[in-house]
Amino acid sequence: MAVLHLPRGLIIDLVTPFTGEGGIDGRGLEKQLDRVLPYVQALFVSSPYMGEGDKLGTEQREELLEKSLVVIQERAPVFMWISRETDEKTRETLISLKKRVELRKYKGPLFWVDTPLYYHSNRGLPDHYKEMVSIADGPFILHNDPHLTSPLNRPFKRSNIRTGILKELVRARDIRGLIFSGSLERAYNYQKVVRTRTDFRIYDGDESHFLAHPSLHGIVSKGANLAPRAWQKITTASLNLNGNRRDYPDYMKQVWETGRYLNNLKDIYDKHGTAVIKTLLSKRGVIEEPGFTGRTDDMAEEVGGIADLMDKYGD
Repeated sequence: MAVLHLPRGLIIDLVTPFTGEGGIDGRGLEKQLDRVLPYVQALFVSSPYMGEGDKLGTEQREELLEKSLVVIQERAPVFMWISRETDEKTRETLISLKKRVELRKYKGPLFWVDTPLYYHSNRGLPDHYKEMVSIADGPFILHNDPHLTSPLNRPFKRSNIRTGILKELVRARDIRGLIFSGSLERAYNYQKVVRTRTDFRIYDGDESHFLAHPSLHGIVSKGANLAPRAWQKITTASLNLNGNRRDYPDYMKQVWETGRYLNNLKDIYDKHGTAVIKTLLSKRGVIEEPGFTGRTDDMAEEVGGIADLMDKYGD
C-alpha cells in the first residue's frame, strides 16, 4: 500500500447505496463514483453520516470497501471509517478491512479514519493508538465531532479530543490528519498543537463553516454527492489551488454565485441529510433505490427543490 501525504481540497462524504435486500448496490456505487471522481481529491467511505457507517457491520464495510476499490482503481485516496461501539469491535473491524485490502493487493493510498471518542475516552488514547498503528501498518486520520459523540450513551466526560492529548497523538508519524467539527476556539487550539507537523492536514467537517471561513486544507462535503463540480470550484477557489486567478473575467462573480448555489442546496438537504440526497440520486437513476437505514418524513418538496436548483445550475 502506497503511503502518500494527504491531499488538499475536496473530500466527498460518499453515500452508501443499498439494494432492496440490504446489500451494497455495486452498480449504483460505480455510477456515483464515476460521477464524482473527476472532481474530488479523496473519498470518505463508510462515514458515520452519508456513508451510514455507524449502522454497518464489519461484513458490510468489507463489501463496501471491496466494491469501492474495484471502481476507484487507485485514482484517488480512500479514507475508510473504522470506528465501532467498543475498542474490541473497532480493532476487529480494522483487522478485517486490512486483510481485505491485502487480499486485493491494493496499492493505492488508503487512510484509516477513526473517531476515538465514539468508543474510547481521552484517557489512555496515546497508548491506544500505539496499538492501533501497529495493527494497521498504515496511516490514520483522526475524526473529532462532538455532534456525533455527545448524544451517545457513553460514560465519557468529554465529546472532544483534549488539546493536550492531540499534542501527544501527533507525535506519531502514522497519524497524518484530522477531520474537525467544533468551535472556532478549539479549531485554533488544535492548529497550534499540530503546527510542527508540516505534513499534517486538518479538514473542515462542517460545510457552513468552510463556506464562510475556509480552512487551510479542505472540506469533507456531503453536498458533493449532488454537486461535485460546484464543490470543486468553490474549494479550488477558497484554497487557491490553481494559483491566483483573480484576473480571470468575472472570476469573483462566478465564485460568489457558486457559493450561493451550494448554500441554497445545503439549506434544503440539511433537514433530512442522507435520506433526501439518496432519494434525489435514485430519482436521477444514479443508485438503485433510496434505501437508507433511518426513517424520515415525506421529502417530495425538498427533493423537488434540490432538483430545480441543480437543473438551474446545470448539474
